[in-house]
Amino acid sequence: MIRCPLLLSKFLPSHKSVLPSLSMCQGWYNTRRNIHEDVIQKDYPYFFRVLESLPKNRSLAFAYGSGVFKQAGKAWTKNSMSDFIIATPDPVTWHAQNLELNPHHYPTTIRLLGPKFISYLQTNFGAKIYFNTLIPFEDGLIKYGVISTSDLMADLENWTTLYVSGRLHKPVNILEQDQSLPELRLGLASNLTSALHASLLGLPEKFTPEELYLQLAGLSYSGDLRMLVGEDKNKVQNIVSAQMSLFEGLYDKRLKALFSDSVHFHNGTYTQDKSDSSKLHHLQNLPSSLIELMLGKSKSAVIEGLLASENEVLNKSSASGDLDPKLQEVLRESISTIVQRSSTPQALKGIISAGPYKAAVYSSAKLKKMMKSLK
Repeated sequence: MIRCPLLLSKFLPSHKSVLPSLSMCQGWYNTRRNIHEDVIQKDYPYFFRVLESLPKNRSLAFAYGSGVFKQAGKAWTKNSMSDFIIATPDPVTWHAQNLELNPHHYPTTIRLLGPKFISYLQTNFGAKIYFNTLIPFEDGLIKYGVISTSDLMADLENWTTLYVSGRLHKPVNILEQDQSLPELRLGLASNLTSALHASLLGLPEKFTPEELYLQLAGLSYSGDLRMLVGEDKNKVQNIVSAQMSLFEGLYDKRLKALFSDSVHFHNGTYTQDKSDSSKLHHLQNLPSSLIELMLGKSKSAVIEGLLASENEVLNKSSASGDLDPKLQEVLRESISTIVQRSSTPQALKGIISAGPYKAAVYSSAKLKKMMKSLK
């Protein structure tokens, strides 16, 4: 296990390799450029002390959210939480060790049912992640989610739930990463590339960096029950407007390296190739779960062409004059379906994992945020 601070000198901005610098140290690399400006709540030693208090069998650990990064209109208070997600290859053992180290993190009923039940609840329902929330730690509060490494990999590569993979479309602080798992590094990289393919399909020919980042940040909120009840209605805008430099650091080099033939930047505006062949290229590089849903929702030539040769589909679409005028709608609906079918049961699972009291406190705080955003 290597923590990103030890890798920083290896991946300075001048380094030619795009994938390691933007995935292996994605959060640390972006925030260390201006730590005083971009991280105003808790410091890095605090994050690492949190990790030290938890079991060590981790393949990935990162901090995220308004307790780690600026969000417009958000102020840090004593009741603010620092959020973490931890991946482990063995959830049963991890929870068993955590029950010994931190039994008070779990509700009494869940604690009595034991680590096998907790792992079963984690891996078989919702987004395949288990959260402990509203945990007092030193002078603050923390929330952490636990996901198996295999479920994380499936989400990164295939967007099976778009829960953790969607969180990783936005700036995070990757605190630890198992360097003996090259497939994890590649999964983190492919997840960002998939987000760009999906976002470019949803954008017009000309767009600004902010419009691109709003599209990227909004992917995993589309269809999320929490955005209807319990979340700040301006959440996506708040994230992007306060973190423009972080989004640029996360995606700019990747755009230039992987999309140099189809996306160009001039005078503050991106211009992308919106030809049939370019759309098809984006479609064919979307994650498998999204492709399957799109195929089920549309019978147009271009989407059917995902399973055909490029020449065949372009000839077919040209002859019919139908390159799916509803392509953006089908894409949006399909992403919403993935998010909805994981986030809704995950929200219900959160009531069980938090316990009645914490669930009520947490929900109340979320509702207050939502009502404030509506004023």
